[in-house]
Formats: sequence, structure tokens, C-alpha cells
Amino acid sequence: MPIWLVAHKMNRFNPLRQLTAVMLAFVLFVPPVSLLANNRKGDKLWNEARVEESKGNLDHALQLAEQAFETDPSDIGYQLEVRRVRFEAGEMHVKNGQKLRNAGKLSEALAEFEKAYGIDPASDIAAEEIKRTRAMIQRNSTPADNAGAAARESAAAREKEEDKTLTPSELSQKQTRERTDALLPIPELRPLNSDLIDLKMNRQTPRIMFETAAKLAGINVLFDPEYDTAQTIRAQSIDLSRTTLEQALDQISIVTKSFWKPLSANTIFVTVDNPTKRREYAEQVVKVFYLSNVTAPQEMQEMLTVIRTVVDVQKVFSFTSQNALIVRAEADTMALVEKLIADLDKARSEVIIDVMVMEVNSTHMRNITAAFASTGLSTSAIFAPRPGITTPGIQSTTTGSTTPTTTTTGTTATTTTPTTTGSTTAAGTPTSTNVPLNALSHISSADFSITSLPGAALDAVLNDSATRVLQAPQIRAVDNLKATLKIGEKVPTASGSFQPGVAGVGVSPLVNTQFTYLDVGVNMEVLPKVHENNEVSLHIDLDISQVDNYQNLGGISEPEIGQNKETADVRLREGEINLIGGIIQRTDTKSTTGIPGLANIPGLGWLFKGVNVENDRNELVIALIPHIVRGPDITESNLRGVAAGNATQIKVGYGPRKGAAEEKPVAIAQAATPPAAPGTVPRPTAAPVTTATAPPATAPTTPVPPATAPPLTPPATAPPLNPPATAAPVIAPPGTAPGLGIAKIGFSPATVDTQLSSTVTVTITGDNIADMTSAAAQLRYDPRILRINNIVAGDLPQRGIAPDSRTEPSKNILNDTGQADMAVNRGLNGGGISGAGGLFTVVFQAVGRGNTNVTVSSASLTASTGRPISVTVPPPLVVNVK
Repeated sequence: MPIWLVAHKMNRFNPLRQLTAVMLAFVLFVPPVSLLANNRKGDKLWNEARVEESKGNLDHALQLAEQAFETDPSDIGYQLEVRRVRFEAGEMHVKNGQKLRNAGKLSEALAEFEKAYGIDPASDIAAEEIKRTRAMIQRNSTPADNAGAAARESAAAREKEEDKTLTPSELSQKQTRERTDALLPIPELRPLNSDLIDLKMNRQTPRIMFETAAKLAGINVLFDPEYDTAQTIRAQSIDLSRTTLEQALDQISIVTKSFWKPLSANTIFVTVDNPTKRREYAEQVVKVFYLSNVTAPQEMQEMLTVIRTVVDVQKVFSFTSQNALIVRAEADTMALVEKLIADLDKARSEVIIDVMVMEVNSTHMRNITAAFASTGLSTSAIFAPRPGITTPGIQSTTTGSTTPTTTTTGTTATTTTPTTTGSTTAAGTPTSTNVPLNALSHISSADFSITSLPGAALDAVLNDSATRVLQAPQIRAVDNLKATLKIGEKVPTASGSFQPGVAGVGVSPLVNTQFTYLDVGVNMEVLPKVHENNEVSLHIDLDISQVDNYQNLGGISEPEIGQNKETADVRLREGEINLIGGIIQRTDTKSTTGIPGLANIPGLGWLFKGVNVENDRNELVIALIPHIVRGPDITESNLRGVAAGNATQIKVGYGPRKGAAEEKPVAIAQAATPPAAPGTVPRPTAAPVTTATAPPATAPTTPVPPATAPPLTPPATAPPLNPPATAAPVIAPPGTAPGLGIAKIGFSPATVDTQLSSTVTVTITGDNIADMTSAAAQLRYDPRILRINNIVAGDLPQRGIAPDSRTEPSKNILNDTGQADMAVNRGLNGGGISGAGGLFTVVFQAVGRGNTNVTVSSASLTASTGRPISVTVPPPLVVNVK
């Protein structure tokens, strides 16, 4: 009922009801203002959040989205916006933290990860990055660093507070993880003296040989209680020339038929070498290998077969869900397994193939007709008498004669329909041709007619059309895996039929027909194989088809498919173009119509004929262009063979490792000569092999020798084992002026002005350097302005070394991030070098305009004693690219 009618009826009652009616009308027509206001405010905040999100201000966008959600918590749109922006903001802070951590800023990175976890507590990656970064900070904090110790104490206190909130199950799991993390790997021998050993021993027992070599390196040696009784070799001679401790121990083991293994960082255990002792004392290692590049179960099985066949490891199991291998083997065997997995577990190469299909169709049609009867002459004369001369009364009825036909079969007579002869008009009306004899004299030309007389025509038509079809799909494929590309449509075609069980009348043939869908268009299958020399082998199955026409076969319209198919095996260089097609089809058609004889008259014949000329041309070109986006990552380490022991026992050896000097203990005490064991002769050297270095006051000066070790007998000329506390931090070798102080590093030149796209050569120089054997540095630069083309060693590291013995520096150039690492070593026979000169020569190329700085973020020099040389970081190099 309308509102006005309600109010009109209420007027009959008291004024109170009239007021009530007015209030009801007001409530109906005026919506709740406060609710609309809240919705308008929430929508405004929601729109502002979307704008801030598009600008990349995700933190502010999250605040606005949360404010919009507070205006109406029941709005599902606001809820979804808050959750989505919270996730994106957390991911943004995680990525920022990863960038800071890659730049070496661990504290700032940890703050970003914690902020990401605070925004989105459901982010597992943020929690993992927090744990990983805290572990890196703790690892980089040394015991002597007070700040690091304080940080660890604070972390320990924080962990204790966190334990209070854990459930018993969570606390048990944490304790299990801590015990698991506390499991120690196999012991790694770290001798106090890492200098090369020069020692010759004549007719010494195996025990004395081991004790002598161990005493020189400052390690302890323990023997099997059955060693002396089981040892069959009583005395041997050995010549150890410039060997490491591990090499010396291995050589002594071979000569004495012994087996040794490290028990700790400064202790080894020695026993006789036989299968029983090997099984009893050889260390067993269990390790889980997570294969990051295995994508199929077949690859996992192949990796398993390699380990079992090559290394003869029987205790190995594959865990498919994590792409992991669990291996238990001896320490040397495990090292060989690590080598094999590192060499085999590599990302497959990938290529992108550009497929260009170009099809050009052109039609040229010309029709010239200027003639009388251009299609020929077909004329007939017809007698059509006028009604006045035909027999009266018959022309309006059936013409011709009617003859009744009677057929008699047996005793029955049957009369059929009369047969009429005559003619009809063109319209189908019967025409009488019966002319009385007295009317023959009246026949004239008006009673005859001629049909299909030729007419004159002028027809000149020229039709020239061209169609160009260009398809350029792109397909990315992994090395040795087939990739398929299909661009087009599926066309149904009848593939068979069946007979229905119940016969019917009028059943459509489509009911009993089976159809198959064919792929029509560009269909391509490619199997690539990437080679190391930037070449790609391709096995290609290419099918380019289209529907040309349809035919009606048994009531079914079947497609006629035009097909261009090719199967090929080609090998191309990256970026090389291979033309598979080049198919040209041309059809020329010419047809002539006209009056015979007259059409052949020269000149005038064009008046009596027509000529139609049609030229069709179809050309198909297919081009393939491969681009390698990830090549084979085969390094020198993968190609290098390693010694793996003999046919019955796997044994690997280790050379000097990078960073071994930094891991050495602070206290180093070195013997000037080998122990004076009976029959032991020190090997003469051109220069002293060992020196003594002042240890800290709290560190022991000499290692405690084993109880069974022979006494050390240093010569009278050996330096004291306890030098004064004021000893110089850098020890100058013989022939070097002492007291050179701190080494200095700088750039030459210090300022560079250059043009865009030009190259700049800068030398990193060193001054006040004493007894240097190796140098390393790290550069930081702006990759938008500069890139590094090459790094070579300077003159100072190569000074005094024969040209054929010089080594190239190791370098790692990351032009994408603007970082370069470089290191150079003078080698084992180079010795220390002192003085000033170039350390590295860096070739830059200007790729952008502007002012920028090149800084040395870190630098280290190492003396021949293995101790680091104090060095100052230079001011930045200023580069101006115009």
C-alpha cells in the first residue's frame, strides 16, 4: 500500500497516529547515515591502500588496509585485502634482507627478516632466514670479540626465556635438534705447524718415523697396543722432501704398511694396515645429500647406480620425496661420493628456440572478354505457328494424338492412361502444331523463332590478391628432454563406424560414426642437446597444416587437410638461423572460350572469344633460431681426476685448502730442525725452513709432545721459542729490512675521466710490503656505470718467478651485482717478496654516464710464515664517465 494512502487513513484517527506515519515515511526514505558513512570511509581507505600498493609502499598500504578492515570487520573484501598486502609486504622485507645479507650487512638483514616475520608470522621463509642469519652472525663473531661474546650471551638468555613458553613436546623437539646440531663430523687434522717438512730418516722403526713427523708438526700420536707386536717391518729409510704433514704420514704408512687416522685436531692414531684393523678402526660417516637438480625418478636411480658401481657403496638409500640420498661409508669413500655428486648434480642446460613460419599466398586473375558469343554459339530454329493458322479448338487443349493402350493378361483386360504427343511452350503450356492444309499458304517467317542468338559483351576484370601468414612462436626446452608446441585448433574427422544393435529406419549416419580430432596448425616437437662449445643439436618434428576444403562422404563433411611436415636432426651454433622450409608452389591456368573458326581470326578473333588467365603462387619458409639461456656448468674441478686409492681400498688425499691460514691456531711453535733421532739426518736447505713467532701471553708456546716421542734437539743457532713480548707483528725473512710497518694499498691513478663505452685500466698497488706470498682483494663498483672485462696479476706478485712458472690470478667477476673477488699466489717455490709494486691490474669498461666510486671492501696479504700482514684499505677510486 502506498505511503500516502496509509497517512490518509491515519488522518481519520488521532494526531499521535498521524505523527507515527510521518516518522515511518522518514525512516523508509532516509537510509542510516552512520552506516553509509562507515562504508564510504572504508572504501576510501581501501582505494588508498591499492594506490600505495601500486607505488610499492607496501608498509603504508598494509596500514591503510588494516584501517579499512577496522571500519567493517565483517567485509570479506577488506579481509582479503589485508591478507594479500600482509603477504606481499612480508615478501618485500624478506627480499630486502637477502640483498643486505649478500652485501655483507648481516645486522641490517636480520632486522629486515624480523620485520617480515612481525608483519606476517605465517611466513616460514622469514623464520628460516632469521635462523640462518643469526647463525651467520654467531659464526662471524670470534671468541676474542667482546661484542660477539655479549651478543651470544644475550642470545643464550633470550633462548632461555623462549624455553619457558614451549610445550613439553616442543621443548623435547628443540633439545633433539640441539643434540643433532652438536654431532661432530669426522676429525680434521690441524697441525700447529703447517710448514712443509724436509726430513730424511735412515733405518728407523715405524714408531720413530711417525713420532718424528708428528713432533715436527706439533701433533700427538697414539699407537695401537698391538702395533709393535703386529708390525712386521722393523726398520726403513725414507726421504721426505717439501711435503705436507698428511703427505708425510701417507708416505710413512705406505713404507711401513701402517694405517693412520685423525682422532682430533692435534692427535692421530696409528695401527697396522690389514682388513681386520680397517674394519675395526676406519671411520664411518653418514651423510644426507639433497640433490637440487634431479627432476625424475630415473635420474635418482642413475645417481644411485653410479655410487654403487663406481665407489662400491652398498649402504645407500634414495628418499624420493626430498630428492635425497642417504649414504653410510668410510671417510675416504664418503669424500669420493661427495666429489661424484658435486660433479653430477648440476642444472641441465636450457635453450629457447624461435620458430618463424612465413607463408605467402598470391593470386593473379585476369579475365578479358570483348566479343559476340564469347562462350560459343548454340542456336536452334523453332516452328511456332500463329493461332490463326492452326486447327481451331485444339490449340487450347492437349495437342498431339491420344492413343488408348490396352493390355490383356489372361482373361482380364486393363485400360491405361491415353498417351499424348505434341509440344509445349517454354512455360510448359501445350502448343498446337497442327496446321490445316488450307492454311499452308499463310505460313510466313512470323511462324518461326530462333533461340539463343549471340549478344555483344565487354568484360575486362583484373583480380590481384596476396595473403601473408606470419607465426612466430617461441619454445623453451631443457637439455635432452622433449618439448611440444601446438598452436592451432582441433578438427574432427570420421575414424570408424559401428552397426547399431537394433535396425532402424531413418537413422542419421552421425549416430553410428566415431570421430577423431586432428591437431591442425603449427605442431612442433623438439629434443635439444646443448654442447659445451655453444652449439645445439636439435631433433625436430615439425608439422604445419591447415584445412583446405571439405568433402561430403556418405553424408558426413570430411576435411581435406593440407600438410607440410618435416623431421630433421641439425646442429647449430647459438643464434644461427636454420631454414627448414622454402617450399614454393606455383599454378598457372589459362582458359579460352569462343566461336570455332571466328575466334582464331587474327585481330577480329577477340570479338568472338573470351580469355581467362589465373596465376597462383604459394611459398612457405620455416626458420629455427636456438638461443642458449643456460649452458653446461662444467668447471675445472669437475674435469680433474682425483687419486682414489687402489683396487681393494679407497684412499683420497687433500692439498692445501683456501683459507687454511686463517683457521690455524694462534699459538705456533716450530722446530728449527727435525728430531735428533738415531740415524736421522736433517736435510740442508738454502734458507731456514722454520721461524718462531711470538704467541699471545696466554697461549702455550710449545705443544706437549707424546710420552713416547723422542726429545727435540734444536741447534744452537735456532731462535728462542719464547721471543720477547715486543716482537714485531710482521716477521721479515732474511734479506728483508725489518720494521717496515703496515702495508699500504692504493689505486693508480686515483681519479679517472673517461668517455662512454671506453675502457679504463687501473692498477691496485701495494707499498711497504714485507715477505708477501699471496694477496687477495674484493672490489665494489656501480654496475650501471662500470663493468670489469678482465683482471690480471701485477708485477709485484710475479717478481723473481720464472715466466713459465707464473700462475694466473683466481677471479670471480659479478658484473650484475658490482662485485669482484681476486687472489694471487706466488706458489710453493716462489717464497716471500718485499717492496712496492702493482698487485692487480683491472680493466674496466664504461657502460653508463655519471660519477661513481670504486672501493676495496676487503684486502688481505699473507706472509711466508702463514701469518697475515697488516694492511690499510685505500680511499675509493673516483671515476667520471662523460
